[in-house]
Amino acid sequence: MRRRDVLWGAGALGVLGAVGCQTTAMAGPVDANEAGVEAAFLYAYPLYEIARTGQNRAAAPGFNRIGARAALSDHTSRQITAPNNDTVYSSAQLELSGGPVEVFSPTDTKRYFNITFMDAFTDNFAGIGTRLTNGQGGTFWVVGPQWTGTAPAGVTVFRSSTNDVWMLGRIVVEGPADLAAAKALQDQIRIKPLASTPPKPFGVKCTSSEDPENFLAVVNDMLARSPGGLGHMARAGNYAKVGVGPGVATTPELLAMWRTYLPKGIAKLKEKFLFRDLTVNGWGYQEKGVGEKESSDLLRSAIALGGLAALPEAEAMYFQATTDGGGADLSGASRYVWRVPPGGVPADAFWSLTMYQVEADGRFFLVENPIRRYSVGDRTAGLVKNADGSIDILIQREQPTGPLAANWLPAPAGPLRLSLRAYLPRKELRDRAWRVPPVRKV
Repeated sequence: MRRRDVLWGAGALGVLGAVGCQTTAMAGPVDANEAGVEAAFLYAYPLYEIARTGQNRAAAPGFNRIGARAALSDHTSRQITAPNNDTVYSSAQLELSGGPVEVFSPTDTKRYFNITFMDAFTDNFAGIGTRLTNGQGGTFWVVGPQWTGTAPAGVTVFRSSTNDVWMLGRIVVEGPADLAAAKALQDQIRIKPLASTPPKPFGVKCTSSEDPENFLAVVNDMLARSPGGLGHMARAGNYAKVGVGPGVATTPELLAMWRTYLPKGIAKLKEKFLFRDLTVNGWGYQEKGVGEKESSDLLRSAIALGGLAALPEAEAMYFQATTDGGGADLSGASRYVWRVPPGGVPADAFWSLTMYQVEADGRFFLVENPIRRYSVGDRTAGLVKNADGSIDILIQREQPTGPLAANWLPAPAGPLRLSLRAYLPRKELRDRAWRVPPVRKV
């Protein structure tokens, strides 16, 4: 394992000073019209996605229990949209209404790792790891909005604005030969519920986000699970007139309004996730605010649809491409080259380029291929460099031949999406001064 200069120190923890997008939240209660339904939808959609994925985690391994995936994601990994192929995961659905959940993290100052805690609105409100704690572990209590106790000396308390919390740990893997060492660190992450009462089960099963009865029932159940009015919960009362809120009932008229709007709302999120606001060389640059409580409701919901569990910008940045440098849609029917400049992508931890096939419902999954390669990056062994140190990545459906065959990133047969991830991005990336090279059609 080579040492990476990624120890920024605890002082690196901080929220973004300014968010690069306007909030879509209305200042007060909304009216029973389409504008009100849209505001409520953008507010509530992340709750639905956390409930949908959280119900799977609550079923196995169960509430307040850790589930570890000690293998890298592949084309069969479909629990969340746009999974990465860089890390092994540790995941847990926490339910805090009965009291704290204790989390123990190991210490590792050489290998990049991140354990993040997301509330029911998908905001990253706390974390442990290379950047946030200098790689130092310890004992942490995750508590809900109404907890009033005192933690023992030496225990760090993370308070969530909601009782439903998703804990997600990422540990970088240098390659197949490094998997056992990464798993050894992963095995040291532990969870212990401290409540004397059992966790509260989800009240409504998710079936379809485009079914108005199911959508409203799920989000209202999620809102009722977290009293206290902290964070985004403080706005829950603004949407009662359109059927959203703890204990709010719906009417046939409201359901009809939602039934008309929901397909439009989902389409709006799909469009937003294309990140067309800043597009350079065919690459969409994310807005500032991803994963942060300062994000707009529109951005938060778009990420919940297309990139659930995205990290804050100080931890990672994401660049997306569905078109080549000339503006034509990317498709496995064509062949492309992406040239990585000498020195690679400016990131202090690691970078990777991942291939996704585009699903009809707007989600993205890894592509089945004969060499089981789903991404390339600075840890990919055997890539052939050009004389100047640059690297040409061959993006195509058919397996190439010739001296650059080792640089193949397999593509699906149809529409595709490329995602460039940069972990611990340097200042030139965060300032959008470094431009991602275009994907060029052969």
